Amino acid sequence: MAIEGLKSKFEEMSQALAEVRHLYVLCHDNPDPDSLASMLALRYLLSRHFKIKSTLVHGGEIGRAENQALVRLLKIPVKQIDELRIGPGARFAVVDTQPGARNHSLPPGAKVVLTFDHHPLNKRLPSEFTHVCQDLGATSTMLFEYLEHSGLEINSRLATALSYALLSETQDLGREARRADVQAYQKLIARASLRTLADIKYPLLAHDYFKTLSRALNNTFFYKNIVVTRLGAVNSTDMIHQMADLFLRFERRSWSLAIGWNHNHILLSLRSSNVRARCGKMVLKLVKGKGTAGGHDMIAGGRVDSRDMKLCEIRKVEELIISRFLRALGHSGNLDILSPLVDHEDDGSHPD
Repeated sequence: MAIEGLKSKFEEMSQALAEVRHLYVLCHDNPDPDSLASMLALRYLLSRHFKIKSTLVHGGEIGRAENQALVRLLKIPVKQIDELRIGPGARFAVVDTQPGARNHSLPPGAKVVLTFDHHPLNKRLPSEFTHVCQDLGATSTMLFEYLEHSGLEINSRLATALSYALLSETQDLGREARRADVQAYQKLIARASLRTLADIKYPLLAHDYFKTLSRALNNTFFYKNIVVTRLGAVNSTDMIHQMADLFLRFERRSWSLAIGWNHNHILLSLRSSNVRARCGKMVLKLVKGKGTAGGHDMIAGGRVDSRDMKLCEIRKVEELIISRFLRALGHSGNLDILSPLVDHEDDGSHPD
């Protein structure tokens, strides 16, 4: 048992569920593999151990091709919360986020019965039961431990979902993975479908992905160890996170910031290869007085409400965020110091 005090937490959860017959299980908006697998694991635990029915819901979209493949191939029964009629006072379990956070679509007046998360603790927690474990690299590890404690057998479908979640959340166990995450993966991968894992990890990609990638390549800039990508308007907000991950692989760069917007928000995704980078604290500085943010040491994200903004105002906020980013790392806040990744004057016809 890797989680300290799990037995008492399990008993506490059981007491919170004593009179419950149905729960909506909600994750953060635009769910990632960790939140999707965690919801599936909790649904299994509620159904098999506690005999409680549940409905998996999310806000935003599932835009990334890998995440769509995860839902499709493993038949995860998740629904868009706006498509449901949920009455006042409905009971919820919140997974991979917290009631006090601002990155989910918890309805007003909802009653939160359970909270499971691995992000920094939010002080405003109106939840009957809360288990926030920052010492884990993924919420999926926590739900795996709960399943093991319950004595339930983890089938291939669930093992595949949790295995992929761990790989995705920790970049193949190389980013913020703890011993408990590695141990959980070693147990799960033996039960997982390797063929399905491969199909999830390498899905077919839509035309829009390559159009967005082309735009990203033409709107990426760097200075010393920093790379910044300006995506503009995006159809899938997941592309912002993908580009932040991609350009962190640019040699000799240890910070990657990607920014884009949709019809509701300006969104930013921050990555660092430095295990002590404190991206979560950095991104709070970037959106201070403008929006909300959160994250870990090596990965973080934020958003600014842009529903009442004109395009010129959106661009000013974007430039302010980039300027703050440069200054926070000890450089001039002047965006002119950034060099374009793609030199359009070099057509590649001549060797260097």
